[in-house]
Amino acid sequence: MGKMNWKAVIGVSAAVLGTAFAAVSVVAHKKKGDSTFENEPEQKNPLEGKKVVFIENGEDPENADGVKGHLEVVGDSDYKESFYGKYVKRGIDIILSFGGLVVLSPVLAGIALAINIDDPGPVLFTQKRVGQNKKYFKLHKFRSMKMSTPHDVPTHQLENPEQYITRVGKFLRAHSLDELPQIWDIFIGNMSVIGPRPGLWNQDLLTAERDQYHVNDVKPGLTGWAQINGRDELEIPVKAKLDGEYVEKLGLKMDAKVFFGSIGVFVGDDSVVEGGTGTMKKDSADISIPEDTLVSVVMATYRRDQALRNALTSLAAQTYQNFQVVLVDDNDDGEWTAKVQAIVDEFKDQISIHYIVNEHNMGSAATRNRGIAEAKGQYITFLDDDDVYLPPKIEMQLKDIISSGADYGITDLYLYNENGELIDRRIRTYIKSTEAKDLMRYHLLQHMTGTDTFMFKADYLRNIGGFPGINVGDEFYLMKGAILAGGTFTYSNHCYVKAYVHSGELNGLSSGDSKVRGENALFEDKKKYYDYLTKADIRYVKMRHHAVLAFAEMRRKNMVPFVENAVQSFASAPVACVKMFLEHR
Repeated sequence: MGKMNWKAVIGVSAAVLGTAFAAVSVVAHKKKGDSTFENEPEQKNPLEGKKVVFIENGEDPENADGVKGHLEVVGDSDYKESFYGKYVKRGIDIILSFGGLVVLSPVLAGIALAINIDDPGPVLFTQKRVGQNKKYFKLHKFRSMKMSTPHDVPTHQLENPEQYITRVGKFLRAHSLDELPQIWDIFIGNMSVIGPRPGLWNQDLLTAERDQYHVNDVKPGLTGWAQINGRDELEIPVKAKLDGEYVEKLGLKMDAKVFFGSIGVFVGDDSVVEGGTGTMKKDSADISIPEDTLVSVVMATYRRDQALRNALTSLAAQTYQNFQVVLVDDNDDGEWTAKVQAIVDEFKDQISIHYIVNEHNMGSAATRNRGIAEAKGQYITFLDDDDVYLPPKIEMQLKDIISSGADYGITDLYLYNENGELIDRRIRTYIKSTEAKDLMRYHLLQHMTGTDTFMFKADYLRNIGGFPGINVGDEFYLMKGAILAGGTFTYSNHCYVKAYVHSGELNGLSSGDSKVRGENALFEDKKKYYDYLTKADIRYVKMRHHAVLAFAEMRRKNMVPFVENAVQSFASAPVACVKMFLEHR
């Protein structure tokens, strides 16, 4: 009898859902033309299917990107949509969007009621946005701003945008709930679940930048790769490049990576800045550096020659020239020391190098500490002997340190493999506060590391003791000491370095007994600071620790401890665990 009842329930449910799907599909078909201005030809985009470039012109009106200029056609689009993008992705979109409309209908109704109570008026509003092949469409959002707000003006171009945002709207924006009506835009076919966020019709600069990467040739999405890597804080060229990376790697794996990465955004995203694109960028360009400001670049070198040459070449190209290189040779090998001495001689007329040779091999941490002790500069930064600085690194980071009166600071970090291919971006837009308690939380969760990205006042660095006498996690412990010492911190939201990782090193996922021991010691140390974390944070820390150990054991072909750690990692934080797996598989 029970089985018969279940069959009846399933049958009725299927019939109801089938009928609902058919009805919604009919409505979507009827509304499709209206949503793409088919009935308003004067509103359609004359540049559909064309390649464009942006031409700056002071005589033109200022567009939504804050730049005066216009778009000019340079040809037709030659992008060929893949089978996955055209058929598989669309099928997934239909299933997910219809399911979302059904499951979230009570939430949508509740939000609509809250909006109307807070600020009476329509609960939805539409904007003309750029869709696939530059076709304009009407994007739907829950209204998060007051009825008096100017229409079709980006938030970052409003004077004091906070004054226009309603109380309910602030919450909706912080958790991306204002985007939920776009589930309908997905079902109707104007958008996808995953894809580049659709730009405003008058964001000409963004449109042109995206055209370089075929971004305008794919369907825009509810969430995208740029969306989870900085969102409103990204400058337009960076945002377009990230979107281009998504298009280049478009496929099921990439979509899954974005999907799981977006879950944290909906839980509580801090990267929405009510000032718009690129507003975290510090305006330090006009800061003047005192003439007698000397920067010491501490380098530890061990058995590298061509990479060392590349590193020193990048220093010779710096826009700020008042620096010394403190190069500490840790080779403990006469033949290698002779090679390093020859390289130093090659560069002696280009840059100031203070060359030191260790009497015996000391390891990276102790070697850097020796360089710190002998550095003459008021500021100290670091460069690994297999990495390179971009030309403005010293100048721009020094300006940020000086302009904010900071004792120490950090930049973003881009990682490259041995072939020079960009494989990871560590963008620190999660840094929203420079209070010590908040910095400790960020650090425990995200590891604010990367020696190349550090810059310290020399006295502050020496007062905290430099690097600990350990070679696994030394960067982590150094940053932890800097935070707990209470100094003033600054974050430069740029990447001024190219850091190279070798097989197995990405995200610390290498193997070896020393690696496992070091990770276990680091995990035990983190436990001392759980007071800085929420329960969810602690689960994430546990997940990451066991994931790192799982990868290490897998590389060592120790299958039992691999399985044990993999299970513990997934059990601690399932979604974050899957996301890490997708990123580093």
